[in-house]
Amino acid sequence: MRRLTESGSGCEFDPAFSADGKRLAFMRAEKNGAPAALLLADANGRNEQVLVPADHDDLQPVFIPDSDQILFLRSAAFEHYSPIAGSRRHKFDVFVVDSTSGKVSQLTHKAFYELSHLSVSGDAKEVLLTVIASEGNEFLIAPVLSPERSTTLQPAVPGSPGTPVVYNAVWLPDSRDILFEAASLPPSGGNFDYNIYRLTIATGAIQRLTQLSGMLDGFSVSADGKRAVLLRSGQYSILDLSTQQLTPVELHSQ
Repeated sequence: MRRLTESGSGCEFDPAFSADGKRLAFMRAEKNGAPAALLLADANGRNEQVLVPADHDDLQPVFIPDSDQILFLRSAAFEHYSPIAGSRRHKFDVFVVDSTSGKVSQLTHKAFYELSHLSVSGDAKEVLLTVIASEGNEFLIAPVLSPERSTTLQPAVPGSPGTPVVYNAVWLPDSRDILFEAASLPPSGGNFDYNIYRLTIATGAIQRLTQLSGMLDGFSVSADGKRAVLLRSGQYSILDLSTQQLTPVELHSQ
């Protein structure tokens, strides 16, 4: 491992590289739980600049390929709807910032209860949103700068509970397939198992790519669409998307 940024304090999170690998966007807050600023830097972490100040609860920057624009999410509430549940971010909308002018525009006015992920297709034409809802999680596909004009996907994987539990949909670079995380019930019962699946948009065909049990903390796809990195119980692994081979990665500090 090598450190990219040199902040002396605060919390940094949600790093995202541009498609050409030359720029890095990330969030920085003064302390854990505080509103964060959206920063832009070179891929090596140098020459950073604040694009969006920490005036709101912003997160998850994503570059639009071949453009100067970066999408991000904004939460308008940190609250809970049940006396037995802790407070969480709610009332999400999608915003865009021009990295040249710094102009910020709001693209949706939905106040989504919860959004867990934001992804842009490789051809820069469509955005993919993962919406968390009480009637079942779902994916929304929409024109990249008009995300309110969306179509809905709610894939059900084999062994899925009655209300599908799907998360973190990500475009593959071909702009035809997506990867996503989904829960299934083990044959013997018990807690959900979470695995990675591929969905072909045109046909609706779903392919399971991993054979894991228990929780999955998250994943990300390489720029060439050949591999994914998974985080599970504090352990990183590389998944070859063609062979479905999963290889653990040992991290060493430089």
